[in-house]
Amino acid sequence: MAYTLIQQVKLEVADLDQAFPLLSDADYDYLLLKHNNSVVRAAVDAARIILLLLSQRTDESIDVFSIRGSKAAEQYRLALLLYIKDPNLNPLYNNLNMWVGGVSKTEIAANNANADNKYVQSLNTSSTTESTDGFSI
Repeated sequence: MAYTLIQQVKLEVADLDQAFPLLSDADYDYLLLKHNNSVVRAAVDAARIILLLLSQRTDESIDVFSIRGSKAAEQYRLALLLYIKDPNLNPLYNNLNMWVGGVSKTEIAANNANADNKYVQSLNTSSTTESTDGFSI
């Protein structure tokens, strides 16, 4: 059975109780739309929203019936914090590309040949167009 995108996000944040879901399908649909159907980004955003919702839960007692929402919320909150802080799920780290430029002589020459770029002239070469005023370009 293939999961829908909404089911995948629900599975990521463990919002699996069909009787009492933490967020509605419309909420998950909005998060997927917001993040261009990225399940990981939508799940991290959903986890943050669920944390805010759980922070509002309290313990309530009515006669002999009591609901200890804060204890369950605290345990779920700790799990969600671990999920959010996981560097493998951070969108910044997932989309980070590194590039180092100007380390090859070909790149340096191409950069210097581009009239739109400013560059520092080597001290070994002299130029008749050098400025004597250190503040002008």
